[in-house]
Amino acid sequence: MQQSDKKKLICALAGKTLKKLRKQKSLYLLAGEYDISTSLLNSLERGFKDPQLTTIFKLSEALGVRASDFVKIIEENLPKDFSLVD
Repeated sequence: MQQSDKKKLICALAGKTLKKLRKQKSLYLLAGEYDISTSLLNSLERGFKDPQLTTIFKLSEALGVRASDFVKIIEENLPKDFSLVD
């Protein structure tokens, strides 16, 4: 798997995790309450954008989970031998 494909996989899993954790809360409500743009949230959920570490912390707080748990969910869904380092 090429480096760009690996990054796309992580972004896609981050988006799925965000969508799963926000449950029924709308993107607009989440954006308004936590000062995150709806366009950023939309791009993250669709796996088009790689979230910054500070964004992960902000999203985690908004969703009521620890940032480490958010990342752990992503990590658990990666292939077993996944590595960004070749």
